[in-house]
Amino acid sequence: MNAKPQKGAYGYLDKNKWYAWKKAALMLSVPILIFIVSWIIHKTRMNVMTVVAIVGCLPGCNQVVQAIMAGRYHSMEKALYEEIEKVKGERLVLYENVLTTYEKTYYIDCLVISGREIVGYSGDPKTDGAKAAEHIKEILKKNSYRQNVKIVKERKAFLERVKALASGRPEEVPFREDERYPGMDREEIIRHLLLAVSL
Repeated sequence: MNAKPQKGAYGYLDKNKWYAWKKAALMLSVPILIFIVSWIIHKTRMNVMTVVAIVGCLPGCNQVVQAIMAGRYHSMEKALYEEIEKVKGERLVLYENVLTTYEKTYYIDCLVISGREIVGYSGDPKTDGAKAAEHIKEILKKNSYRQNVKIVKERKAFLERVKALASGRPEEVPFREDERYPGMDREEIIRHLLLAVSL
């Protein structure tokens, strides 16, 4: 099996889709194999190994649900990725973010972190940029990090904003090392928190 795709990297969603289905098939094949071998040996399904096989299917079924969720989304277009790479400079970038809430799921093609600013782009017509930005702010606020977040729906405006962020110096934000995340700077922690809540 290939290595697990890395969240936040370009192509993650397409790779994750196949990885999730392969993992589901592997997790379900073990209990099915146990059931078949037990049936052949005991000549009946009525044995303790049938119960073991049924209980063993539960993690695989959970993985099937995750694979179905992963299958709903696809990677961003390569042309957009290349445009962002040209203008982002040294800024931290997260690609292909699927943020879920109890009410809604937001697909954001790209998030760029620069000091106290987070600017994102979503080409998904179902994603409400203002609500997605508010959701990100809430997640970070609960973890004691305040950010200015804006999710843009226009590609050109997003690329211009990223270019402006890359050409200037990020705003200096007072920061003391967080004992929950040793060795990480402020932007890396924000990146980590966003990846943790992304599908």
